[in-house]
Amino acid sequence: MSAGLADQNPLMMDAFAGVYLIQLDTDEWGWGVPGTGFDFDVIPIFFRLGADGRPTGDVIDGGAWGPDTYDNIANTMGPWFRQP
Repeated sequence: MSAGLADQNPLMMDAFAGVYLIQLDTDEWGWGVPGTGFDFDVIPIFFRLGADGRPTGDVIDGGAWGPDTYDNIANTMGPWFRQP
């Protein structure tokens, strides 16, 4: 699924509305950033950050939505992003 197509899809635009994403390139950073709480062994993965900018321990990865379709991703990620 192309990022260019995802940002034009209404379901994805709604699910990601108001969300700030920080993207790390595993080719440059490797698998995680040791000592920071950003440790992972799958991609994609999303970390919920606290007010201090550090991971809260609440994460979600691509396994949460099954097949990569706009419906699956948007219906899973939208509610996850909006959790308090």
